[in-house]
Amino acid sequence: MEAGRPSRRVATTMTYSADLYGRRHRLAVKGTGSPVPVQIDGKTYEVDFSPVDGSLLSLLVMGRSYEADVVEEGEGILAVWVEGELYRIEYQDEGRRPRRSSSVTDQGMRGRQMIVAPMPGKVVALLVSSGQEVSAGQGVVVIEAMKMENELKASGAGVIKEIKVQEGAGVSGGDVLVVIE
Repeated sequence: MEAGRPSRRVATTMTYSADLYGRRHRLAVKGTGSPVPVQIDGKTYEVDFSPVDGSLLSLLVMGRSYEADVVEEGEGILAVWVEGELYRIEYQDEGRRPRRSSSVTDQGMRGRQMIVAPMPGKVVALLVSSGQEVSAGQGVVVIEAMKMENELKASGAGVIKEIKVQEGAGVSGGDVLVVIE
């Protein structure tokens, strides 16, 4: 860089398509760092974020504060807890080929699902049994974390393949609790 000349910041835009509850959304993250403009389906949000601890993020979105716990469940699948609600998001970089032939439909995700603990807690109730069929949105397991009971739900239809916990067991954030296929 020559003396007296300002440096130029190269603007980068990362684009993704994400499926949430059977609806496809287009996301564009413009730039790096924080705050960063994030465009979702054409509407722009100013997002300031900072890591808190492990998978926990502190977010400031358009002046409103949120705490989000983000756990990767598998390649291109995130479990995101925000204000006591769990959102399962399947995403891929736009322009890349889909990872698998199945896609998200109005019934939700298809294929293998891993229900994971979003944070440390205790298993209060198992709502399913091995071999049982479940539908999208059906409760699978209830965990108590931070003095709140949270019902974890199937994001799509399937069959309970494996239950990896028992009622009363303590779990860590990111632990796989139930596998659905």
